[in-house]
Amino acid sequence: MNPWAIFLAAPRVGLAAEAGAGPRSPIAASPYAEKLQGRRSLDLKWTLVRRIVVVALLCLTGGAILAMHHVAADAGRQNEAAAEAVEKQLLVQVIRITRGLDHLDRFPDWDSVLKFALEPGQCLELLGPLGEVRNARCVGSDERAPNPPGWFVDAYRALFFDRSLAERGLVHRAETWGVIRATIDPTTVARRAWTELTRTLGLWVMMIGALCLLVYVVVDHALRPAAEILAGINRLADGDLSSRLPAFRLYELQRIAEVFNELARTLQATTSDRAEFARKLVDAQERERRLIALELHDDIAQRLTAMSCMAASIGKTVRATAPEAARESEDLVTLASGTMRSLRETLATLRPPEIDDLGLVVSLQELVASHERQARGRTRFTFRPQGRFEDVPAEAAGHIYRIVQESLNNAARHAAASQVEVALREGPPASSKAGERSRLIDLSVRDDGVGMHPATSSDPLSGAGLVGMRERVFALGGALCVEQRAEGGVELRASFPVRLAEREAR
Repeated sequence: MNPWAIFLAAPRVGLAAEAGAGPRSPIAASPYAEKLQGRRSLDLKWTLVRRIVVVALLCLTGGAILAMHHVAADAGRQNEAAAEAVEKQLLVQVIRITRGLDHLDRFPDWDSVLKFALEPGQCLELLGPLGEVRNARCVGSDERAPNPPGWFVDAYRALFFDRSLAERGLVHRAETWGVIRATIDPTTVARRAWTELTRTLGLWVMMIGALCLLVYVVVDHALRPAAEILAGINRLADGDLSSRLPAFRLYELQRIAEVFNELARTLQATTSDRAEFARKLVDAQERERRLIALELHDDIAQRLTAMSCMAASIGKTVRATAPEAARESEDLVTLASGTMRSLRETLATLRPPEIDDLGLVVSLQELVASHERQARGRTRFTFRPQGRFEDVPAEAAGHIYRIVQESLNNAARHAAASQVEVALREGPPASSKAGERSRLIDLSVRDDGVGMHPATSSDPLSGAGLVGMRERVFALGGALCVEQRAEGGVELRASFPVRLAEREAR
């Protein structure tokens, strides 16, 4: 495991954190930010309005139920009043009969009942002791009222009408003379309830609509700062660590802005420090590798060459007098030559000589040509440089070379591609808050192979080689992205700044 991984495991932020207000590369967006942008969320204002509408509809339903209950209760009270009035009139006649002031055959005196004005649809009945109907009076329904739907009549009858019946016993001195029953037509009562609802329903709907509009306007005005907060969070999620929130008048929003700004400043400073420390560590590693390579080339390689020459000379000298020693000297020459070849491979691994001797572009051309030769026609490797790269700092050139080298190795081993293309492009200049001028460099390696394995497609940067590339890109203050191509294959994109001051000074 790389011992510097703990220093390099910082968030993959955009170049704006390093280059200040300069342009950001589209590669810099983090996967979390892309996921946030792709997710459709509810708008807070409409959510509040919808909830208010739901509450208003519940209130409207409750009001309608109360209104219908009130109509049913009125019908019940009307029946009670009518039955009580008839009871009083007939009870007077019963008292007169029991005192001999009236004749029994004149009971009941139903003409007295006719003096009462009944409501539309109301009926009054006098039941005998055995439940038979002795007298009755009914009033028809008011046909001018609108007819309610059948389902409303059925529902109203089932829910409210069971309490509209009124019965009162006609009893005098423990003797039952009959039962007075007052009823009302269910359709008539449902018609009353329907008329009441339709008269007030339009007003209620208009009030609810006006309330929702008023609430939306008020909430929209009150939540305008929330849009600024959301925009700042999205900028931070996209990698812009310089994002800050303005001051707000509301205490709660101002507190959110203070905490957000403090966290953003802390994250920006921490990320910058870790990136600088990581850059120094990886640069030190490259310098150490270069020094080791120079030491091996200037010392060990020269010693091996001298030892090979001395062994060859000894073999020629003792060939006539000591054939056995001559053969051993030849074996020593062969061993020295093999050791020299291994040393050259080690030197190429530590520090490719083309970078220091010929420059970055030529070394990458040679690297791509080497893979082209090894592929033997199965895969076509191409390299397209665009811009000035001859003055790229040595440490940065080493990182770029290693990234391309690892990408080509992965493509050659796993992609099974017919074409692999490496593109190196010099981007627009940028400036940091510290006044340092830099220029972006964009690197892409794409192939048309089988693509990423499903097990690694969820986190394409989890492989060991890709982790090393991510560490190098982060050390350069840039961003790395690996994704599936729509037309097939994989594309690796890296973008990082190169300080112009260093380039001009070289």
